Amino acid sequence: MGITNNRSTSRSLVGSVLIASVLAVLAGIGYPALVAVDDDIANLGGELSTDLPNRHAIQVPAPNVTDPTRVNQQVSGFPLFHRITTKSDGLGPRYINNSCGGCHVNNGKGPAVLSKAAKNGSAMVVKLKRKGLLSDGTTPPVRGFGTQLLDHSIRKKDATPGMKLSWRGVRGRYPDGTAYRLRKPKLSATAPTVLPRGTITSLRMSPLLIGQGLLEAIPDSTITNLSDPADSNGDGISGRVNLVKDLVTGQNAIGRFGFKATQPTVLQQSAAALFHDMQISNPLFFTKPTTIEASQDQLFLLASYLRLAGVPKARTQDQESVVLGKALFTQVGCDHCHTMTLTTGTHADPELSNQTIHPFSDLLLHDMGDGLADGWTEFSATGSEWRTAPLWGLGFAAQVMDSGKSPLYLHDGRARTIEEAILWHGGEAQQSQQAFRSLTAVERRNLLDFLGSL
Repeated sequence: MGITNNRSTSRSLVGSVLIASVLAVLAGIGYPALVAVDDDIANLGGELSTDLPNRHAIQVPAPNVTDPTRVNQQVSGFPLFHRITTKSDGLGPRYINNSCGGCHVNNGKGPAVLSKAAKNGSAMVVKLKRKGLLSDGTTPPVRGFGTQLLDHSIRKKDATPGMKLSWRGVRGRYPDGTAYRLRKPKLSATAPTVLPRGTITSLRMSPLLIGQGLLEAIPDSTITNLSDPADSNGDGISGRVNLVKDLVTGQNAIGRFGFKATQPTVLQQSAAALFHDMQISNPLFFTKPTTIEASQDQLFLLASYLRLAGVPKARTQDQESVVLGKALFTQVGCDHCHTMTLTTGTHADPELSNQTIHPFSDLLLHDMGDGLADGWTEFSATGSEWRTAPLWGLGFAAQVMDSGKSPLYLHDGRARTIEEAILWHGGEAQQSQQAFRSLTAVERRNLLDFLGSL
């Protein structure tokens, strides 16, 4: 990532060349382009919605970021996100991957790979904790390992720990007789990994990075009004807010990012990834405050890159199967958690303010049942609770994958298709899952076509 307080002139030149290259791409594709007239949910990100192709849609400034200074601010985060870091940049001594883009390929999902032999690092995270929580709600580290399995090292001869990922099949059948097969992950230690008895593990894959700033701009009141922790309306849905610590303000705040909604802002989420995934210290996460390797300015640019990027528009919204599938989405109750439409409030980035958006999420914790439970608790999130994953960009994910790769779904990549992800839903989503299973094959296809259009 090349994040250091005293970068060499050569590294500065590399960054300048990368920024210039991105600006050239913008000019070549006609930026700032394509803020279309709103067509129901087609403009998923409001005025940040874009028709730019493939990775450009989620890497370059959104169409309503037009001020040259603001454009340059967003583009300046590109080399920080995608550059490979080294020991001199503050990487390590142990790490999972040596760049943000190494896990979030083209700002999208990464593959389900745990490999000590991979050149730049693994693309998945194995989180580690002891039983219980610390007094501030964070997870207690495992002695000798910390809170994540760091399977790469800047020291070539270092005997790094590792885990092997394999899959177990789960068979099932629809009421109409159609058979399906799911899978679930199995982790096993490889030498020289000897985790202490009682260690709790949780496998996480890298999510698609879309509309981060817009999710941050949703007012707290909107999220709390969507919550119903006691299920007072008796619909079986009891979404809860996960209150976490905002390290900038020192106050409790609503968690919005991460599979358990454990980070409140894009800035803090980025800082946490730098520190925990690459062991790059920064103003929010450090072991010694005198050894800050990512400056406040660089952290700000990295967060700006993610907040102000475009949101790909929904596609084929007038296709018959998509129209029918959208109606089925509501009919089976998916929208009880995957809230279709929200409005942002006032944000420090004016482009994010007062936008009507369609993230398909309430950003709340929901109990998803035993099938997806992993025993991982953090702040108020229990081992079976997960934040409602935003669905915008769901079908777009394949467009930014490396050639020959297909996107995976759910927190650990167990679902190879959107259909498999639905079938894993349990707990509060059990009723909707059963309603999906009871649809005809054609109706299931229509609903999947709609989800694939997002």
